[in-house]
Amino acid sequence: MADQVDPAARGIPKRFRDLSVDVRQERLIRYTVKQLGLGRHADDIMNDPEIVVHTSEVTRADILQNPVVLKAIEEQIKRQFSGYSAVTGSDTENSDSD
Repeated sequence: MADQVDPAARGIPKRFRDLSVDVRQERLIRYTVKQLGLGRHADDIMNDPEIVVHTSEVTRADILQNPVVLKAIEEQIKRQFSGYSAVTGSDTENSDSD
């Protein structure tokens, strides 16, 4: 009787699994961005027990390579070094004139 299942119907459960993986990864990306905004280091976030339990090393690497996460890391770095412009005398906003 299992042989009578339409081949297209066999792919439906896989598609739902793929969608759930995308939703889960999107939630992890939002969580990572939020935590970065709170000043946490990316390594600390990726080592959270909640993230480690629900992801593989490959998934965590993918999260860190996501453009939204990279932008959040960039913003965190800018915030961390913004106070140094007074010490160095440079203006960080004008240094992007490549």
